[in-house]
Amino acid sequence: MINFEIYQNGKIKEYNNNIKLLIAEQNKSLFIFHGLYGRGKNWQSFAKKISQNEEILVFTVDLRNHGGNIFKENMSYNLMMEDIFHLFDYLGIEKTNLLGHSMGGKLAMLITLLRPHYINNLIIADIAPINYPNDNQNIINALFNLDLNLVRNRNHADELLSNKIEPKFLRSFLLQNIKLDDIKYKWTINLTAIKKGMNDLRSFPKIHKNKNVDTRSLCIYGQKSDYVNENHFQIFKNFFSNVLFHEIQNAGHFLHIENPDEFYEVSKNFLKY
Repeated sequence: MINFEIYQNGKIKEYNNNIKLLIAEQNKSLFIFHGLYGRGKNWQSFAKKISQNEEILVFTVDLRNHGGNIFKENMSYNLMMEDIFHLFDYLGIEKTNLLGHSMGGKLAMLITLLRPHYINNLIIADIAPINYPNDNQNIINALFNLDLNLVRNRNHADELLSNKIEPKFLRSFLLQNIKLDDIKYKWTINLTAIKKGMNDLRSFPKIHKNKNVDTRSLCIYGQKSDYVNENHFQIFKNFFSNVLFHEIQNAGHFLHIENPDEFYEVSKNFLKY
């Protein structure tokens, strides 16, 4: 079972194995899927806020080979989807809302396309249902080449990584995935499986060309991002006939961090419908 946390009334919810009863008492739920190299905890602030202000139970999920989950040999969208369906079965989920960022957005789209009966509303954060070029291996190679045996602390790891990855924010984001185990740092993400599955992760799973669902869908994208633009709108509509688009000004791929207030308001208003 993959790791997850539950948020209710602005706080992490303890469920003590009574999870199906807990779900049965709720009118609405929202599952959040993080992006590549991310983890559910990245969405803690958002989950607390939206669960505080709305009558909604929020689940942040650590996807396969991320967030300290038990390492699996293979990595693909179809395998991640199977993990989510196992989680839904465990939780007794029959209908829910999805929010996915980047890799998590592709996963959310795939689930909605193949199992639309599960989904009330779908929010896609800065990713399109297309194949992206897998021509930049800089990040995964830099992480592989970071010798954790030499790392004294996180600042030292950041210093070592700075020769390969320039943006400070990106290094901090990536280094959330190391933890001190006794006297040595180790990765909490499975770099080997991620690198092996990178072609799949940069692509969008092949769906029957006539597959189209009318699930209420919203794509929120950053004005400064290279991942989504108006040229992709028709591609979205080929899969999701009932899709809306919202551009966040002066934001890039990490739009939920760069402009958290607007991202929250747009998401909240969409889910309230």
